[in-house]
Amino acid sequence: MAERAGLAAPLCSEQFGSRAARGCCAAADGRLHWEAWGGLSEAFKVKPEGRDGGAGGAPGPASPLASRLLAVFLPQGFPESVSPDYLPYQLWDSVQAFASSLSGSLATHAVLLGIGVGNAQASVSAATATWLVKDSTGMLGRIVFAWWKGSKLDCNAKQWRLFADILNDVAMFLEIMAPMDPIGFTVIICISNLAKCIVSVAGGATRAALTMHQARRNNMADVSAKDSSQETLVNLAGLLISLLLLPLVSDCPSFTLGCFFLLTALHIYANYRAVRALVIETLNEGRLWLVLKHFLQRGEVLDPTSANQMEPLWTGFWPSLSLSLGVPLHRLVSRVSELQQLVDGHQEPYLLHWDQPQNQVQVVLSHMAGPETILRAATHGLVLGALQEEGPLPAELEELRHRVRAGPEKESWVVIKETHQVLDKLFPKFLKGLQDAGWKTEKHQLEVDEWRATWLPSPEKKVL
Repeated sequence: MAERAGLAAPLCSEQFGSRAARGCCAAADGRLHWEAWGGLSEAFKVKPEGRDGGAGGAPGPASPLASRLLAVFLPQGFPESVSPDYLPYQLWDSVQAFASSLSGSLATHAVLLGIGVGNAQASVSAATATWLVKDSTGMLGRIVFAWWKGSKLDCNAKQWRLFADILNDVAMFLEIMAPMDPIGFTVIICISNLAKCIVSVAGGATRAALTMHQARRNNMADVSAKDSSQETLVNLAGLLISLLLLPLVSDCPSFTLGCFFLLTALHIYANYRAVRALVIETLNEGRLWLVLKHFLQRGEVLDPTSANQMEPLWTGFWPSLSLSLGVPLHRLVSRVSELQQLVDGHQEPYLLHWDQPQNQVQVVLSHMAGPETILRAATHGLVLGALQEEGPLPAELEELRHRVRAGPEKESWVVIKETHQVLDKLFPKFLKGLQDAGWKTEKHQLEVDEWRATWLPSPEKKVL
């Protein structure tokens, strides 16, 4: 008390991240005297705010040991430096990584047995050749898959992430079953390694996309590094458990299969929960279709949390409509009359072609087309798709739907021209609803090709 009595009024305070602050006073001898953590003087106390600006207290001070452990495995500034879905995603991701680590140990054990480890009659040259063929097949598959699907992984990161983990389970199952067929062993493990290399491309690319989503302070490297540390810790725990598990299953194939199926079930469930926990605030085609359909039917815009919960993960990545953005102009027109017909009525920097029988929309983008233009073009295409589906629509579109169904001879370019007029009133309201609901409309995750074109503009052409 005597020491406290000799202190002057508080001079300053400090705080680390979201932890409770502490104050500082001047001692009688002129030195600075810092209070214990959580002992902030009333002069410096402010109304606490949650991470979204609402009321809510900051977490209390953690013990020094716990703080150091959290600093090792969590990004600096956690939880403010990452997205709100970071913690639930990482918890379930750690569970799936643990299950995958144990399953991988069982699969590796089976492959080594099939190659001939422990068999005195096995040939080292044959085992080496098998291993080289397996790795070569996987390398070629990695290159082909990256070329084939690389540009699509960002657009549907959640679906491809789940696909990669299920394919990884299939690959490990093939490895466990391979020793039971000595004749086809090489072919089976080559197929398995091919699948694992596809998993490596899809899983790594989607993980990068999710890291970009989770990093909120330009801290992608930190988030990625801490994710690697978490995975390493989980794999280390899996390795220790595997050392105890393998002696129990080495002489019992049926027990090995039983353990594998249990671990696979846990792995798939944890992956589903992890991906479902993600709340991505940018629109891809699937999320745009969900939000637009809800808007057309009820006049409301779904918030990112609701739309992400409704987004399909297993099947139905996209609506029934086939939407292509950024197609080459020469694919759609070959005559001057066709070009004039395509341009007629288009006052936005995109041209849209609708094949009604195939339910296919192709969009040519101008060099002036920005993110909001592309978003409108995608919305326009999906609105055309909605005309061929059931469900309530706004009065203008309901009338147009009846006219389209009543007159199948009505040409598509006429319908497109009329939907332009409807969207002139509908899209600004929809765009504002997206922004108010928390969607990031300044960027998107729509699949857009690189083709761009120029054409003689229609009067009063707009640029978003």
